[in-house]
Amino acid sequence: VEYIWHNARELPNKLAITDKYSHTTYEELWNYILGFQTYLKKTGLQKGDFVIMQASQTLAYAVAYFGTHLAGGIFAPIEKMSSVDVLRNLNRQLHAAFLICKPELYFNEYQGHYIESDAILQLAAENYSENTAFTFPEPDSSSEILFTTGTTGASKCVELSHKSIVAVAQNLIYGCEMKKDTIILVPGPLNHANPIRKLFTAMVNGSGIVLLDGMISIKAFFDALDNEHVNAMCLPPAAIRTIFQLSKNKLGEYADQIDFIESATSPLPEPDKERLCKLLPKTRLYNNYGSSESGSVCMYDYNRYRGLTGCIGKAMPNSEIFISDENGNAIKATKENPGFIACKGPVNMKGYLNDPVTTAQVLRNGIVYTNDLGYIDDQGFIYIVGRKGDVINVGGRKVAPAEVEEKALAYPGISDCICVPVQDKITGMAVKLLVVLG
Repeated sequence: VEYIWHNARELPNKLAITDKYSHTTYEELWNYILGFQTYLKKTGLQKGDFVIMQASQTLAYAVAYFGTHLAGGIFAPIEKMSSVDVLRNLNRQLHAAFLICKPELYFNEYQGHYIESDAILQLAAENYSENTAFTFPEPDSSSEILFTTGTTGASKCVELSHKSIVAVAQNLIYGCEMKKDTIILVPGPLNHANPIRKLFTAMVNGSGIVLLDGMISIKAFFDALDNEHVNAMCLPPAAIRTIFQLSKNKLGEYADQIDFIESATSPLPEPDKERLCKLLPKTRLYNNYGSSESGSVCMYDYNRYRGLTGCIGKAMPNSEIFISDENGNAIKATKENPGFIACKGPVNMKGYLNDPVTTAQVLRNGIVYTNDLGYIDDQGFIYIVGRKGDVINVGGRKVAPAEVEEKALAYPGISDCICVPVQDKITGMAVKLLVVLG
């Protein structure tokens, strides 16, 4: 939020956020944020209080997010399609001081302050004053809670600091070689780790961000490319697959416009990588590796370094990556004998909120230990070969389902597939492939 204040002073008329309703400059965005934090504090928000909000791809959501930070609160975003029961269970963990959602998600026993989502910008405007006093958050104070799942009340609450989200932003700016004139299109839901990181990364970089409400309309996607000067995109693999299925190779028409595409949340199949490289030969195409617990830690440009199957690139500046054994000791791993990927650095979470036992299983001495199996080659490139529990033991041979799926997707006529384990009388386990033809 301090970066937004700086940009509002130095770049007041520069585009900050575009949604389907408006185009907002940095000065306008800061004024909204200042007004909303005034409303929150005037209504009773205390430093360290939780604000739960139903996610949306809107300016109002961003104002609530940064306004909560400026007011000293901790932002806790939930799925747009969450049920009342999910919200009720999550609130039992957080005891939120404020709940921001559509009326149909409100529950009567909630005891805090309720704000209807559509009222945010009006409340911000009504409470704005250029003479309002404010204090920026301290680096080690908590900024937000990301939920590891959005479907049950048993979700783990990943607690992040302001220092960690700035460190993640610095990693992404460096890893994607973001420019000041970058305008990045983000269709993913802003309660998920990867899309919300693009929101605060754009603000730190002084760039613009275009918020698209998912990939429901392929026309809306291409309209944004045509009308909003988009030159970068954050597209999960499912979005890339949607674009291919609904528009064939149309993305190639924007080869001279798109500076980079960043993809995360799950591995992008090798055939899709190859297709993007052919369509966009001059575009930087990144696979971004990270997690809710450890931020964005590795970046791999597969349009530059071709053919490195399973590669997730190299560690970014605020992340130190090594491979460990099951006891957390650093080891020299290989493809045949992989270890667990571990990350150290300011990007890491503070822990799971109110859950020291589970935290200790993942975070020890400032290091996040993942269940991802991998190794580091002699050039420093990091590879993932599977995930603990996912690797299939076929008569002693370790088979990574992702590798089987990548090979299958290279065949004409297979549009999607999934590799699963099945019982086998001879080898104990065998692989089974389920395919979608088309």
